[in-house]
Amino acid sequence: MISFGDTFTKVEECFKEQDLVLNLIPNLESVTIIRDVYGKIRLFLEPKTNLIPEQRDIDKLDQYLEQKLGSYYGKDIWLPQGNKDGYKALIDVIKNQRVEAEWNDDTIAIGRDDEAPSPSLYILERHIAKQTWTNQNSGNPPWRIQLVDQGYKPAIVTFFSFKGGVGRTTALVATALTLARNGHRVAIVDLDLEAPGLSTVFFRDNLVNFGVIDYLLEKKIQNSNWSLRNHILPINDPLLIGNSVGKLYLLTAGNVDNNYLEKLARLDFQNLVDHDLPKTFEKMLEELESAIRPLDFILLDARAGFHDIGGLALTDLSHAAVIFGRQSRQSWDGLTHVIRRLSRPLRFSEEREKLPLVLVHAMALASLERRRNEELRAFKEEAYRVFQENYYDQGEDVPNPDDINEPFSPIKLPLKDELQGDISLFIRDESEEESDRLKQLVALMTNEDYQKIAERLCIRFNKRFNQTEEEVI
Repeated sequence: MISFGDTFTKVEECFKEQDLVLNLIPNLESVTIIRDVYGKIRLFLEPKTNLIPEQRDIDKLDQYLEQKLGSYYGKDIWLPQGNKDGYKALIDVIKNQRVEAEWNDDTIAIGRDDEAPSPSLYILERHIAKQTWTNQNSGNPPWRIQLVDQGYKPAIVTFFSFKGGVGRTTALVATALTLARNGHRVAIVDLDLEAPGLSTVFFRDNLVNFGVIDYLLEKKIQNSNWSLRNHILPINDPLLIGNSVGKLYLLTAGNVDNNYLEKLARLDFQNLVDHDLPKTFEKMLEELESAIRPLDFILLDARAGFHDIGGLALTDLSHAAVIFGRQSRQSWDGLTHVIRRLSRPLRFSEEREKLPLVLVHAMALASLERRRNEELRAFKEEAYRVFQENYYDQGEDVPNPDDINEPFSPIKLPLKDELQGDISLFIRDESEEESDRLKQLVALMTNEDYQKIAERLCIRFNKRFNQTEEEVI
């Protein structure tokens, strides 16, 4: 009995059958293998100009597919019908969204005596969810990486963890504070819509304001009548950003009130119906940048795990990513897939470079320093192996494992008791003790451990870590 993972291999076997190789294959320009939302296989065959496959050959292919795929065969072999084809628009969608099959070369040329070119082979996966994690045509942030490198646009950086509870949001806030205190202009965006929390880090009272979820819904209905500008919150307490020329802004997930779940439910439905979320997110970031420019960085806090919006932030919106993990099998099982997914180059990148990554080792608590060092050493070794096998192309030279500027070289973040639980970056009362608490907390979050993340990002985007007023202007 075959399973979901066997279906493409079974189709490949069909096209190696000798009678198809000799009769049907020479008449085809391309073959698109479509795996639908249920996992069933359908084929779209594109004949060569003025060559029409014989029906008996189509019937033979149908028999082979039925035999090899069984219940995974959708019983549909589709050929275009010319200019009057009622499905011409759908055919255009197929051609735009399909990707070349990994086993394209020589697969269906076996047994051929002539030197005629074999048809091109394509794959088209149809999903109603997780498209951002599987779509091969992503990697297209709102503005090109060249504009970031030249200083004209901010770098969009997603903070992501496969497992929760590893200090991702804390590290994002710490990185934002560090950058702002060193003269950079930073915006934070809360994309963890299912568990929003960034507003509670910076503000004592519950906010009654619009945020990301409202933009995604209201903008679609009101268009230009709804503006993001009035809902971006400045963070300007000198206890947080110091006396530097840096700036810090926050776009929250939205007001978690009685309507929040209703908004979230409609957001999920809209994505299933029209798949407009990627373009809407791009417009949101463009409007954010335009409202508070100039900016150096936009930091996105993405939900843990294989969530659609987290995948969108990583694979389609970002110029770089900061990913968090621990030395555990569960963590590496997820991170391996993420690293493999992010090994694809950014689209429209002149040098076709891969998405830059910063790997963070969020260490579990250990009572002995020896145990911490053993865990770090194991994490570093596993990181090098995973990147070597999944991030770098076959035959590509892998840098030295001791190169601290490479993505496989992890930044160590020891977990601190003071950073466990709720973090309050605001004055809770007017006492001197409260002021001292906040100062100590900020000092802890901007120490050399968290500073390394900010420094690594500045190096990647050709920015001085400590910027003066003259450099900012």
